[in-house]
Amino acid sequence: MSLGVAPLAALGPLSVVAPLAVLGLLVTIYFAAFWAASPEHSLFSGFTGDGALHDESDSSGESGAGDDGDADDGDSDDADGPNADGDSDEADDQPPETRIGPRWDPGTTVALLAGAGGILTKNTTMFLAGAVGFVYAAYRYGTRAPEVSVAIERAISDRSPLPSDEVEVTLTLRNDGEEPIPDLRVVDGVPEQLGVSSGSPRFGTSLQPGEAAAFSYEVRARRGTHEFGETRLVARNVSGSAERRWEREADLPDAPDPDEAATITCETRADDVPLPADTASHPGQITTDSGGEGVEFYATREYQPADPMSRIDWKRYAKTRELTTVDFRETQAATVVLVVDTRTPAHVSRRSGEPDAVELTRYAAERLAEAFVRRNDRVGLALFGPAERYLDPGGGEGQLARVRAELDATPEASDHGIGLFDESRRQRANESRFETLRKRMPDGAQVVFLSPMADEYAVEVVRRFKAYGHAVTVVSPDVTGSETAGGSVERIERDRRLGDLRGPVRVVDWSPDEPIRSAVSKATARWSG
Repeated sequence: MSLGVAPLAALGPLSVVAPLAVLGLLVTIYFAAFWAASPEHSLFSGFTGDGALHDESDSSGESGAGDDGDADDGDSDDADGPNADGDSDEADDQPPETRIGPRWDPGTTVALLAGAGGILTKNTTMFLAGAVGFVYAAYRYGTRAPEVSVAIERAISDRSPLPSDEVEVTLTLRNDGEEPIPDLRVVDGVPEQLGVSSGSPRFGTSLQPGEAAAFSYEVRARRGTHEFGETRLVARNVSGSAERRWEREADLPDAPDPDEAATITCETRADDVPLPADTASHPGQITTDSGGEGVEFYATREYQPADPMSRIDWKRYAKTRELTTVDFRETQAATVVLVVDTRTPAHVSRRSGEPDAVELTRYAAERLAEAFVRRNDRVGLALFGPAERYLDPGGGEGQLARVRAELDATPEASDHGIGLFDESRRQRANESRFETLRKRMPDGAQVVFLSPMADEYAVEVVRRFKAYGHAVTVVSPDVTGSETAGGSVERIERDRRLGDLRGPVRVVDWSPDEPIRSAVSKATARWSG
């Protein structure tokens, strides 16, 4: 008699009844486990087969029954365990436990078939193999998700970066609970408009009580204020059959206010751009070649009866007994129109994920408008492209708010509908836009043309503004790259275009890698030299 038959044959008269009884018991246990794992029952409700991170909207409706079942299980566990008198408040703060796994458990199915086959064939080895499977299934369904108390700290390397700067974000996780967390998975709440340039905002680890782990990733800064969202966490047991999901705000240890939101604000203050001496009729901060009210000495002249006493040169009168009047160099306000190039050729960037030239010029236009309003200039705005917008020059905070609103509302329009090969039609559209803009601009208004100067027509626009009597200053972000041969050619062509304009036109060549104030300072030194 074989080894597999002897133990079962020893049952004697019960050799037929006993296998059937054991088989019935196995079937009962299997279907009981299958029933308990069904999502419509309370014990293991809310599971998903893939174990992927849930959205709150997807899981909230399914977890209600699971919460009740877990609460009952938790009460019985606490009553029998050493923590029967523990903190009930801490238990109430725990995220709800859910069960994960497929509706049809293949492991339990194999165990059932192996056990049944061992009984029917009187093979002890096969029967014991099935028993091992049932033991694992019992362990899987019997364990619970760990109690969790995880502290999260977020460190941001630079909360006020320049456009296109790389900002490192470091998240530190610490297990403040009394139980180990065998499987902890984290997804940080990266602002939607910030792209992750390196690393990953997803992280997985295991934590013993009191242990900490950290991970980092980098985002590329873009114009505006960007707020981080809540961090999403999932804690699972060893077998992966139960988990807890929750979201919470990360702490900012370096922030002066602990309740301060985690934000990245990308702003670059533009220094005042010196403009030619074309002026309007009311005082501002543009110097002129005429004498009058001001603070800088201009000349002396013969006294007139209407001159104020404060402007008489009393020192000269004491020496010569002649009345003379001191004139100062007048400062008057300029009328400035910021023209932002939004044509299709201007929608270029150095590399994927970085702001394109239109976004950079819109940002620079807002900062320049702030500078001009601050010194009492009159500022207007024009969007030169498919989405034609024009704002008449004005002054004060109200005008600044209107400029910001127009820039923020700029649609992402393009010329693609004209046709790639219909160059003559494209040229006619550009001519129509220019003539419409020129007729709306006040006579003598100064033009600040913000463009990457990516094509020859941008040069033509500047020259035509100059020909119509407008003083022109070009502010051009350099978005050409040197990593490829094509990028090097584009840089050479752009340098040639700017070189052709220098002299009659003031040019601010601005690299996004440096503050715009540095570019303005360099250009000012060149103009004055």
